[in-house]
Amino acid sequence: MSSAFFINPRSNPELRSLYEIILLPPQNHLEDYFLGVMAILSEHFSMKYSALFIQNSQKDSFHIEALYGVEKESHPPTCSSQKGTMGEVIKSRQPMAIQHLSQEPLYEEMMRAHQKRHEKIQPPLLCVPLVADGEPMGVININSLYGPRHDFVEDFQFLSILSAILSPVIKNYQELKSDFLVKDCKSNTRSYPLDEIIEQKLAEVLYKIDPYVETKTRMGIFDDIIKVVEKILIKSALERVDYVQINAAQLLGINRNTLRKKIKELKIKKK
Repeated sequence: MSSAFFINPRSNPELRSLYEIILLPPQNHLEDYFLGVMAILSEHFSMKYSALFIQNSQKDSFHIEALYGVEKESHPPTCSSQKGTMGEVIKSRQPMAIQHLSQEPLYEEMMRAHQKRHEKIQPPLLCVPLVADGEPMGVININSLYGPRHDFVEDFQFLSILSAILSPVIKNYQELKSDFLVKDCKSNTRSYPLDEIIEQKLAEVLYKIDPYVETKTRMGIFDDIIKVVEKILIKSALERVDYVQINAAQLLGINRNTLRKKIKELKIKKK
């Protein structure tokens, strides 16, 4: 990184881009945040491709969290975190260059599937680890910011600073996502009392009815709802006991004659 990085920050693309990234407002999704970061970098550098990979909880694979420059449909969604340069980067926590795509499992699969390289994904690609609170959690693959060259000292210096800025933010997004999934799971598995379920459904029905129209036309909504509920209960009970009426009557807690009367009145037929 040139000395201008420290001497003249306003004219320095590295410092300006980092400053703008730090000021980037939070987004609803990590993907949107990452694309915002890449959009800023593309204003200062020649950006063609970048991918954010997060390691799974078993620490044996990566999954794509966000992509810049290519469509997700043309990119493998997962890969092993134990093989190739990406695997070495996550273990060593040091940035490395992917010099040959055919030797990297992820891109080898991509090239085989599409029978040719994607024009925006060209080697060398720089692979930078994401580390938060001392724990590696993923990597970012990105093309060289300064164009083709023999060594990537300046790239790695800048990208290491960028990683230090992004890592805690990305970890926070992941934790929020995890908390949301746990809460959503608990919400879905909650058991609701019968009266709560009926109350909710009836409230939804009544909300759709104009009370003034009901008063004037005397639609008989109360009687209609009672009939619907009775019909559903009796049909369900009959199906449960294979249409044996005496058993259905016992299940519903009514006598057999009442059940027969209701079946005829509500025009319930065996399927």
